Amino acid sequence: MQKKDFIQTAAITFLPQTGWDLNKAISYAEQLWKRLNERGYGEIKANGPRELEKAYDKLNPLQKTGFDLFWLAFDYKEGKDKAALSWLKLGDIEKTELDEILKAAKQTALDRKQLPEGQVAIMAQGWLSQRRWLDKRPSQTEKTRQMISAKEHEIRQITGHLNHAKSMTEKTTDEFWIKEVIKLTEKLSQLRTLS
Repeated sequence: MQKKDFIQTAAITFLPQTGWDLNKAISYAEQLWKRLNERGYGEIKANGPRELEKAYDKLNPLQKTGFDLFWLAFDYKEGKDKAALSWLKLGDIEKTELDEILKAAKQTALDRKQLPEGQVAIMAQGWLSQRRWLDKRPSQTEKTRQMISAKEHEIRQITGHLNHAKSMTEKTTDEFWIKEVIKLTEKLSQLRTLS
């Protein structure tokens, strides 16, 4: 809060106690401001653009590298310094989380190209401060579904190979194909048992 705002707010608060004498209320507010400063409270810094200046320069070399990779992946070249401040607030990021952020940022960049007309894209600062990369994480249900789908795909592949091996065994009676049928049958049995 700046001095002007403080004096105005305090003066309005003091008006009833001063019999609605505006000059007296302002005087009390100014005295209060002065005493607060004398006791070490000091002027309160204003929130706003001034504290955002050169946030990129405040990043350490590792943070700068990560941020630069994010900035390229996110591909929305607006509000870089504000985004750098959000990145700074994230602190040091582990490689696995950085990889997750970059993957989600790339996907967000692709999704942005598909936005319906009139819908506004989220800027990098908001995306980072809201930790939107977490939105891209699959839920436990999705993870389970993906595992089941991968397993079903593997079973289909092995079944196809097994059918081929059986066919070749009937045609050639080659020892290789007999062993292949046994091996694939065991593998298929193991996969189905794990279900």
